[in-house]
Amino acid sequence: MDNFTIFNMQTIAGLLTFYFAFKWFVFPKLSKLSIYDALVPMVLIHGLRYLGMVFMVDTQVYDEFPDDLAFTVGIWDYSTAILAVITAFALKNKWKYAISLTWIFNIFGFTDLVVAFPQVFEIEFYNYDLGTMWWAFTTIGVVNMISHIYIFSRLIKNLKNKD
Repeated sequence: MDNFTIFNMQTIAGLLTFYFAFKWFVFPKLSKLSIYDALVPMVLIHGLRYLGMVFMVDTQVYDEFPDDLAFTVGIWDYSTAILAVITAFALKNKWKYAISLTWIFNIFGFTDLVVAFPQVFEIEFYNYDLGTMWWAFTTIGVVNMISHIYIFSRLIKNLKNKD
């Protein structure tokens, strides 16, 4: 079996596992909370995206990994992580612009994933030594996507409830 197939099998397994865990256990509890309280943990998950900077560390990924892509992934992920922590703090403290900040955070963070994923697949990153980043893609990446989608759905529902 080739690396591409293994990677996709693992990602699908992770997606299904985390989707059902969130759907059955997390989302029902969050649905009972105010939008502020429900979004805090979903936003805070992205505080872990500082891990994307690992691509910028010389000894952590293979030598041929493009430096410009490593920098882009690392800086966008780190920026998303910092924005996530600030947004979570704003939500937790119910700042006046917390919901607007959540929109900005979620669009920025989701765009990062949508832009980065095709680029790393284009270079067939799964055929090289990724160290722990293999694990990060197949677990944290999946959780990030699920949480972004939840955040968008909750924000859209909030807009509809204001009408």
